[in-house]
Amino acid sequence: MDNKKKKTFIRYVFLLALMGVTVYLVLKSLDISMLSSVIAMVKKEYLLVGGIAVILYIILEGVILQVIINEQYKLKSHFVGFRLAIMGFYYNLVTPFASGSQPIQIYVLNKYKVPLSKSTGIITNKTILYQVVITLYCSLFIFLNINKLQYDLKTVMPFVVLGLGVNLFTFIIAFLAILNTPKIKRWCHKFVAYLVKFKLFKFLKIKEDRIDTFIDEYTEAIKFFMKNKKLLIITVILTVIQIACYFSVAYWIYKAFNLNGYSFIYLMTLQVYLYMAISPIPTPGNIGANELAFFTIFKRVFPQTLLGYAVFLYGGFMYYLILILSGIFTIYSHYRMDKKMECGKISVKTT
Repeated sequence: MDNKKKKTFIRYVFLLALMGVTVYLVLKSLDISMLSSVIAMVKKEYLLVGGIAVILYIILEGVILQVIINEQYKLKSHFVGFRLAIMGFYYNLVTPFASGSQPIQIYVLNKYKVPLSKSTGIITNKTILYQVVITLYCSLFIFLNINKLQYDLKTVMPFVVLGLGVNLFTFIIAFLAILNTPKIKRWCHKFVAYLVKFKLFKFLKIKEDRIDTFIDEYTEAIKFFMKNKKLLIITVILTVIQIACYFSVAYWIYKAFNLNGYSFIYLMTLQVYLYMAISPIPTPGNIGANELAFFTIFKRVFPQTLLGYAVFLYGGFMYYLILILSGIFTIYSHYRMDKKMECGKISVKTT
């Protein structure tokens, strides 16, 4: 077995093991005899609000993409942003580290005859905008509540710190690169050269050539938004609302079980911790890791008898609902694009 196949095999064994542990913990905490009473007890209106929050999260992704597309390249179609968003979510969920979303989005833009340089710039700008906003958003929630939660969440704090550290490191390096790009590139190359001496970081050797490209793209994206301050303000506000919708889901699940005692902000903070804890874990859509982290972080919030049901609902909202909706739309979009390409109906306005 060559190295590539071996790594793929190990990755899927890890994924299956993670899913197995998750299923075991969920089933262990589920009391099947309570199922009918739990279904009767759950407040459907709060589950509906949770579902709407997830759908708003998806819609706002499309709106933000469309705003950026309109600024950089005028297309006749006004719904390309939504198509890119939903297809991006699908490929996010089925590939490790969400690595499949950007290539498919660039591919779709190419289908609309957007030049490769422009389509890469659009997707890079959107990705970096989201990464910067969510890093600052999560950092704020974590630092404001770290004294309150560091003892309650002792087991997951190392993962939260690692996730936050990786995101903040990327964020800081990117902004320093604007001030002195050549120096930051040299520093990053030296840092990677030091890390690859250790067996754990040997994989970085093949990624070393991407450092300059990443720094250049990040720098260009920041400069683009700094030149378009109105666009920056609009997209940042929309992204903050989008992230708030995403991080509100745990609260709506909590309220659906007719529970009280914990505030909206507290439960949102717990979900922020969850997001950061699983962000470095390379499973498709963070499946398994998401539910396992929820089980660990929210075990003090939900009664033991309801925790398994809460994990089940959370996984349903954050993975399966988005996967099913985006999967159906992705299949339909591929079909429609192929038909339009055959008829020559996909075209652009020149600017």
